Amino acid sequence: MSIIDNAIYTMLNGKRTITKPIFIKDFDADNKQLNDLIEISKNVSPEKRKFIEKDIKLLKQGLEGEKNVYYELKNSFLPMLCLYDIRLEYDDYVAQYDFIIITRKFIYVLETKKLNGDIEITKDGDFIRIIKSDNGKIIKREGMYSPISQNERHVKILKEILTKEKLIKNFPIKSAVVIANPKTIIDKSKCPKSIQNNIYKYDQIVNLIKKELEDESNESDLLEKFLYSIADYLIINNKPITYNYAAKYSLSSEDLKILEAPKENQESSNSGSDKNNDKAQIYEMLKKYRIEMAKKENIKAFWVFTNEELNSLIEKMPKTKEELLQIKGFGQKKVEKYGDEILSILNKRG
Repeated sequence: MSIIDNAIYTMLNGKRTITKPIFIKDFDADNKQLNDLIEISKNVSPEKRKFIEKDIKLLKQGLEGEKNVYYELKNSFLPMLCLYDIRLEYDDYVAQYDFIIITRKFIYVLETKKLNGDIEITKDGDFIRIIKSDNGKIIKREGMYSPISQNERHVKILKEILTKEKLIKNFPIKSAVVIANPKTIIDKSKCPKSIQNNIYKYDQIVNLIKKELEDESNESDLLEKFLYSIADYLIINNKPITYNYAAKYSLSSEDLKILEAPKENQESSNSGSDKNNDKAQIYEMLKKYRIEMAKKENIKAFWVFTNEELNSLIEKMPKTKEELLQIKGFGQKKVEKYGDEILSILNKRG
């Protein structure tokens, strides 16, 4: 956008505030499913444990890949809103999104894959995973479900939802599959261009978004208030999945006792995990409160409190207004306006 265009935008709509990546829903390495599986694995038979530990390993690999992508986005210096780990249920649709990137010109849906081995994509668009030994000898070739098809389906669902909810109209939603393992080699020389243009290594993703933002042929230019409206809708309608561990691993009620036991009866070794779960719950309650206040007052959510201030609240857990005033970003006016509700949530009375 030219200097003149920026000046006109500022005059009509106010100063642009999205000048860098803002994570509306941040990456969290403290994954509940992972924590649950680790605790369950301590109490089951060796036969059941081996299946659970296999899933623990895969889950850790996936989180490590998402962390790689998060690091690139967080340090991109690009003006965009970012959401991590969003799951939507709408009519008959269900879709899980690793990252949703919202900019004034487009939305990007990123599907991350941290795959072991190299990837070859055939001229027919089939994905072949190649596993090699330490000396480079191929020991296995196996087909895999196309992540391109999977993500394109998720893009269609997101477009359907946002259009029906009147949050967008003819606004571009783009798809990219991100290979998040630095050791993986992708051979896409033979595959159709439609696939070549939709699969990237994680260290290429920032340049991709930057290039798209600078594309003057895309004349879309949503006002910031609409970008936040989309992000707020996704946060409010995020429905984390509830895992049925008993069915998946054939677990008995005895196997699950560590997850079902009242907190006061659990061993002290689990107290740290309990505190983490409490903080995660409070974190979500604070974010929900922030969105509700922003809508009520017709302001941007980060004006209530920023992600940095939110993290400080969770870290310091103030119990009084005096302690709240000691947190950076919480002045007298903000504490007077929001302090009672914030403290109520922090103390789990609200």
